[in-house]
Amino acid sequence: MKITNLTFIVTDDCNYNCSYCLQKKEKKTMNNHTIETAVDFFYPLLKSDDKVRVNFYGGEPTLAFEQIQQAVLLLREKNKTGDKKIEFCVTTNGSLLTEEMLDFFDRHRFVLLLSFDGLAQDKGRKKGSLAQIVGEIKRIRQYPGIRLEINSVFSPRTIGEFSRSMRFIIEMEGPEVTFNITAEQEWNASDLATLEKQLADLTDYLASYYKEKGKTPVRNFQGVAGGPGTGIFRCGAGKDHMAVTPGGELWGCYHFHDYFKTRKDSPQYREYHFGSLPDFTIHHETCYPGIRANYLDLKQDFFQVAEVAEEGEGEGGYCFLCEDMEGCAVCPVIAAYSTGTLGKISCRMCRLVKIQRKAREHFREKILSSAVQSF
Repeated sequence: MKITNLTFIVTDDCNYNCSYCLQKKEKKTMNNHTIETAVDFFYPLLKSDDKVRVNFYGGEPTLAFEQIQQAVLLLREKNKTGDKKIEFCVTTNGSLLTEEMLDFFDRHRFVLLLSFDGLAQDKGRKKGSLAQIVGEIKRIRQYPGIRLEINSVFSPRTIGEFSRSMRFIIEMEGPEVTFNITAEQEWNASDLATLEKQLADLTDYLASYYKEKGKTPVRNFQGVAGGPGTGIFRCGAGKDHMAVTPGGELWGCYHFHDYFKTRKDSPQYREYHFGSLPDFTIHHETCYPGIRANYLDLKQDFFQVAEVAEEGEGEGGYCFLCEDMEGCAVCPVIAAYSTGTLGKISCRMCRLVKIQRKAREHFREKILSSAVQSF
């Protein structure tokens, strides 16, 4: 077992109640013993020949800032010789950041992944938080040791603000941004048409941005110039990714913890649950291979669209039969929220992914066309 991505879910509590959030909030916070046990066990398993990311996740992880400090300092102490290339990352809504936190993140060169939806912030996350988070972004950028990245989520309720929100974030000049289109809520024909129009507006803007600066700050559109195919997607969970929960349980990724909180009776629970951290430290050599094998089956070509689309649109079927499979990547857990089964994707998600893939191809065509015209 060699780990490149280790996540501490330091708390299940949160001070926001975002309209599209899938998490079940609980007043649970990781204790010191769990942190010490996890650091002692996983540190020797962190890869030495590759960059390792240690993530702090929630809920809202800054509610458990002391736990973040403890984990970082323990890992720093173990890595005094610098044998491991460790990068720390915290995912936060930004509303509770203090100077003490920012000084710490700056000193330890954190990636700060900020959950922020631009002009849709007040409608999708917390009313009145737009102005506050814009101020926080300005403050964060005063710390040179912090690499700021932004994650934005859009739903049918906020999709009309998508293009303007993305431009608003981009024009802050600095942080890269990733957007996610949530599939857990119903998207009617009008919503889907709005999504297509908003994506078209964004790709036109990004093509102009790319022509001027030779790059795009939107991660969803990075790397598309070489072609639409990216290879068959395989979830990294359980292979070289592990997550420790506030209660000291182990999963291949934090998404599994969120998903199975309310599905402990599911037959798939035991297939993906690595058990408690104390037991795993003793029995990992015997229990890890079998459960890891289940995670390895979470490949795009093994997935299936759960139901046949209405009006003969034809999304139903096995993903390996789709001509666009190598340009597709769907998180199996996010998909399972809609279908109730890991490995099955709803028609709704299939449609949303296809619309986004079409937009990426449109962006690729525009920048290639622009490159030809410049000669």
